[in-house]
Amino acid sequence: MTTVNNKAMVLAAVKQLIGERNPDAVDTYVHNDYIQHSPQVKGGKAGLKTALQQLRQLPVPEQRESPIVVVMAEDDYVLLLMQLRFMGKRIAIADLYRVADGKLAEHWDATQEEAITLVIPGIAEPGVPAVNKAIVQQFFGSGDIALLAPGYTGPQDFGGHIIHRIIAEGALVMVQSTCHGAVFYDIFRLEDQLLAAHWRVSQVIPAVMPHENGMV
Repeated sequence: MTTVNNKAMVLAAVKQLIGERNPDAVDTYVHNDYIQHSPQVKGGKAGLKTALQQLRQLPVPEQRESPIVVVMAEDDYVLLLMQLRFMGKRIAIADLYRVADGKLAEHWDATQEEAITLVIPGIAEPGVPAVNKAIVQQFFGSGDIALLAPGYTGPQDFGGHIIHRIIAEGALVMVQSTCHGAVFYDIFRLEDQLLAAHWRVSQVIPAVMPHENGMV
C-alpha cells in the first residue's frame, strides 16, 4: 500500500475503533499478529477489544470537531497527533501505527495530560524527507546550534536520548525516542534545511505494563 492508502486506512480504523468505540471493527482493521505497545491496553486483538468495551463506559469527549491535528506517514508508518478535551482535561496524544497487509499491525502511543497546544503546519510544505531526517539526526547527536533557524524555541539538548524510530513527510520530521525513563515524540518543522519549530508529546514509562512489549 502507498502512504496515501495507509493514511486513509488508519484514519478509517481510528474513526471506527476510537471515534465510534466499535469493538467489532477490530476484526476488520487489525492484523491477527497485532503488537500493542500502549501502556494502557493489553496485548493483541483481544486486549484491544477489551479496552474498547471499557471505553464505551466513559463519557464522550467534549468537543465536536476532529481531535486530529496532524497525520503524517512514511513507508509503513503512520503518525496521528491529537488534542482533545476529555473529562475536564486537555490531552495531547501521539499515536504511531505500523501497517502490514492493509491492516494495523503495531501500535505505540504517548499521552500527555497537560494544556499544550498542537498547531502544526508543514505537511503540505516542500521538503526532502531523507535530507530532513539526516539533519534532525545530526542535531540529536551534536546539538549544533548552526542547524537552528532564527526564532527556534524548542529544546536544544538531546543528550541521552535513544532514537527508536524517525519518519518524515513534507517539512516535518517525527522522532520517537526514550530518555530518563520516558518516551518522547518530538516533531520538528524544517525551513531551508534548518530546524524552525518544535512540538512534543511525552510520557513516563510505567513500572508495570499490561503486556511484555514495552512502550517502544
